[in-house]
Amino acid sequence: METRSAVDPLPYAYSRRRRWIFGLAIAMVCAGTYFGSLNSRPSATPQAGVHQVLYYVDPMHPAYRSDHPGKAPDCGMDLQPVYSGDNSTQPAPISAESVRLTPGEAQASALQTETVQVTPTTHEIDSVGRVAPDVALTYRVSAGVDGWVRRVFSDRTGTHVKRGEALAAFYSKDISAPQEAYLYALESYERLKQMLSPPADPLALATQQRATALDNLRFLGMGDAQIDELGQTRRELVDINLTAPADGRILERHVAIGQRFMRGETLYSIANLQRVWVLADIHPGDLLLLSTVKSARIRRQGLPALNAELAPAPPQFDEQGRTGKLRIVVNNPDGILVPGMIVDVDFVVPARPAMTVHVDALMDSGTMKHVFVASGDGQYELREVETGWQDGDRVEILGGLNAGERVVTTGAFLLDSESRMKNVRKIDFRPSP
Repeated sequence: METRSAVDPLPYAYSRRRRWIFGLAIAMVCAGTYFGSLNSRPSATPQAGVHQVLYYVDPMHPAYRSDHPGKAPDCGMDLQPVYSGDNSTQPAPISAESVRLTPGEAQASALQTETVQVTPTTHEIDSVGRVAPDVALTYRVSAGVDGWVRRVFSDRTGTHVKRGEALAAFYSKDISAPQEAYLYALESYERLKQMLSPPADPLALATQQRATALDNLRFLGMGDAQIDELGQTRRELVDINLTAPADGRILERHVAIGQRFMRGETLYSIANLQRVWVLADIHPGDLLLLSTVKSARIRRQGLPALNAELAPAPPQFDEQGRTGKLRIVVNNPDGILVPGMIVDVDFVVPARPAMTVHVDALMDSGTMKHVFVASGDGQYELREVETGWQDGDRVEILGGLNAGERVVTTGAFLLDSESRMKNVRKIDFRPSP
């Protein structure tokens, strides 16, 4: 009887073959999984058609950029990526002085613009002025010697006097010698004139001496009436009368009975008011406009208007330069304008072409003036301008703008605030990771 070992070799070999086949199948599955995962990973090298992230922007303010994702510093929203080749998402570059608004932001801001145009302008500048005497028609009355006031004839300011009218009488110890010299020169002149054939040289000398003595009397303050009296009576006068040198109004009076005065001291100031000045208040910004003005109109309630001309003298400004005085010459034959009176002044500016914008479009920082120019596509450019005159709500533009451009008139202050915030957002205050 044939016997077998405890372990049958045939079933054992068959089992080992099955285990080997099963292990090989598992190994093939793992290898396929591994190589498949390698093929599914993104390549480090950019491939055609794949867009790369360039930077991240604030969805509310695309001007803000960051090189890493995060939150917008102003509104807390997630920064949006901007990919290469994505023209619809990437905003066009704008300057640091410009602001870009989305259509929704522009509508919410209620911005309004106007087109810059060059148009003929004509207007009036209204001002006020103070009447002052014309210096050329103002006279100072004084004496050529020291003396004492003996009598006063015109003792009130504002009084109208005639030429040659006595104002006051004074005495001086120095008035006798000039009168004697005049009487001696007058007698010598008259004696030579009575001769049938007077010698030429002595007559010429006597004529010169008489004229010099006459000037000395006038230098003392003696008027023509007293000079004639002296020549007729041939007696020295004790007092000399100060007389008005011209028709006019007494503006100043510095005399009193018994008063002692020094020679050359102003005792009276008299102004002829047939022509007066009006010193009109002006602003420095109106100088360029007033350079074309040649005439003005003077008005006062209850009085007829008077035509006037601008004096060739330049305007005078105070120490701060805030206001100035422009001199106007006015014919005043009826004397209705008196010194110290406040009047209205109208400057009529001739028509001329000028580029103007609404005053609301102008932002004045004190040192510079700016406007926002609408460049299209929601972009507004902050531009510095040079201004001229201002008439009501219109301001003249001398430089910085061109005809046809559009400037923001309503909402400019909102754009200015946005521009300042934009410059602040350029600084990323977040710490580096």
